[in-house]
Amino acid sequence: MIPFTYGFVGWVTNWLALKMTFYPIQFVGIPPYLGWQGIIPRKAHKMASKSVDVITERLLNIREVFLKVDPKKAESVFLPALESSIRYTMREFSDSLDPKLWDLIPEVVREEIYHKVKRESGVTIRKVIRKLQKDIDSLFDVKALVLKKLSGNNVGLVVELFKEVGAPEFRFIERSGFYFGFLLGLVQMIFMIYFPLVWTLPIQGVIVGYLTNYLALEMIFRPLLPKKFLGIFTYQGLFLKRQSEVSRLYAKLVSEKILTPKNILSELIFGKASDDIIAIIRKEVIQHVDTITFLAKPALFASGKIEEFEAAKERIAVAMADHAVEKSFHLEEYLGEALEIEKMMGDRMSALPPKEFESILRSAFQEDELLLILVGAALGAMVGWFQMVFIV
Repeated sequence: MIPFTYGFVGWVTNWLALKMTFYPIQFVGIPPYLGWQGIIPRKAHKMASKSVDVITERLLNIREVFLKVDPKKAESVFLPALESSIRYTMREFSDSLDPKLWDLIPEVVREEIYHKVKRESGVTIRKVIRKLQKDIDSLFDVKALVLKKLSGNNVGLVVELFKEVGAPEFRFIERSGFYFGFLLGLVQMIFMIYFPLVWTLPIQGVIVGYLTNYLALEMIFRPLLPKKFLGIFTYQGLFLKRQSEVSRLYAKLVSEKILTPKNILSELIFGKASDDIIAIIRKEVIQHVDTITFLAKPALFASGKIEEFEAAKERIAVAMADHAVEKSFHLEEYLGEALEIEKMMGDRMSALPPKEFESILRSAFQEDELLLILVGAALGAMVGWFQMVFIV
């Protein structure tokens, strides 16, 4: 029964080591030392920082990404959402100068004014997009966004990211525990036949528990490049062998759960650069109003309405900036198509050197690999002790 017992021990120790890697998400027990929190959730901030470095330094150039946005296309998508705002602000602007003025203007002329304002609004949208593209490095903090989405209350997303990207490898760790345990159990069985020293069972359990975890981790990440063994078969670390597949999956997860169009827009609109962006919109709207009302300036001076005009212009700029922010999420679908974050990240990650690629998943284990292996050794010792008690 020893090979089967240690096959079971190997499977249990590896299964438990994986569970302890991911769960529980929050610390369970009496802080700070009496209890447990999953290794990945506990190190979520550090791992998120590493992910940020990989994404921003190797996989994604945010300026290059935003240059893919076509200002004219963005205008055609965004402008229809502003139509009601344009009509409303035109009426407000007219009423601020003279409440009777708008009703005195013929309908045909009002429509002509509306279409001219709409055209100029389109020009303003294009200018704002180009300004964003030019200054995107200072206006959009991609590192802050990624870090925020992978830490704090979002540690569950870090766990999900590692679990999905490394799913086949984690299944291998679990299953391999049985196979390695069974093989080592055969050795133990032979040893016990010729040297029936019951007191050695806990020691043998430590060896089995240690080796099953150690060998599983090694086979996932080593060798980095395909290598021939015994001149018969070629082997490469399981994770490295899946580089292309993992790259596409990782890029897909990041683009769907972290760097989504909605999250990007939220960071732009409500992040640290929100005031700057609103100021850009207000400035462009004021210039836009000046362009449209250029010919009316002399009449406004003559009638003494120029101060009301300037005040109204500022109010319109504020209102239009607020409307633009409110309606900006109409750009979500277009941004998703234009930015091509998933494709860019997938292509670049596939081309990473094996050593850099390995670190993406191994960072989940690296600092605590020894702890995981020792957990296996401790559990093996416990099973060996039970064996010894049972035999005695």
